[in-house]
Amino acid sequence: MPKQELDSEELFNLALSIVGLVLRDGPMQVKELSEHFGFSEKTIVKAVKTIANSEDIGRFETHFYVDEELLDEGEVDFSAGRSALSEPPVLSKRQTTSLAAGLDFLAALPQFSQNSALAQVREIIGSGTEPITDLGLNEDQQRLEPLRSAILNKQQIVAQYVNQLGQKSSRAIDPLRIDFIGRRHYLRGWCHLKQELRSFRLDRIIDIEVTDQEITKQGSSATIPEEVFGALSTELTVEITASSEASEIFWNFPSFDLKKDANGSTTGKIQVGNLQALGRHVSRYGGEVVVLAPQSAREAVSEFAKLAMTGYDGPGDED
Repeated sequence: MPKQELDSEELFNLALSIVGLVLRDGPMQVKELSEHFGFSEKTIVKAVKTIANSEDIGRFETHFYVDEELLDEGEVDFSAGRSALSEPPVLSKRQTTSLAAGLDFLAALPQFSQNSALAQVREIIGSGTEPITDLGLNEDQQRLEPLRSAILNKQQIVAQYVNQLGQKSSRAIDPLRIDFIGRRHYLRGWCHLKQELRSFRLDRIIDIEVTDQEITKQGSSATIPEEVFGALSTELTVEITASSEASEIFWNFPSFDLKKDANGSTTGKIQVGNLQALGRHVSRYGGEVVVLAPQSAREAVSEFAKLAMTGYDGPGDED
């Protein structure tokens, strides 16, 4: 079955691959691209629109134009825009400093400590000798390293865990994924004690032991909900507007009818399968994204903000 969901980086990489193939071989059918790359036709169209809406930030010139009429008929064709990709844009001092700080943060994480590519980039932009930010490992990060290893190697773990009621127990867990929700890390995994998929807050895990046992068939076949706030049976079309700094929100959903104004803000429509999840996405941008319609979506975002202010801090399946 074709893959359906991609994060923003994966989507952009897919878009670039599509551009290269179409510019080399000429116009191609969406169905043909779907079969070639192994993604759904819906994802192919989303990737095409992503690259069509990209631009050179420094010159505000479009990289590529897509034939919208052909795309509606299921065919992809590009023409090069005015912006040249032969050389990188010149970054301001502020932009360079921000990049350096972000790379310093990555370098402080255990999984990137020996990453030669990261070290090379830090050296190029002037970071890497004396970090702009000095980030020591907090307790969550110390727990993350053995968990990541266990997930990659498909190994069971035994965790000493304190639940929401303060009750301590030893849990055998098939670790499946780590999520970051409401400024907290959660381990999503199959709990052998509960015999169901559960979420475990990392700051409540006292001790972790990675065993030599493989995860069970129940764990490996368990479906982890992409959203932790419930689900709607059908997708809803929601109209939003986002500032230039927050326009990446359109990459997180199937989007269409995107229009950019003179100030760089983008207005468009997105397909949402969960209104509560929409609240979480919108709140990340601190007022830079506004829901225009329908009213049910506006109310859901408002309700999410109220719950966040009262201290909601975890998924519904949390122990």
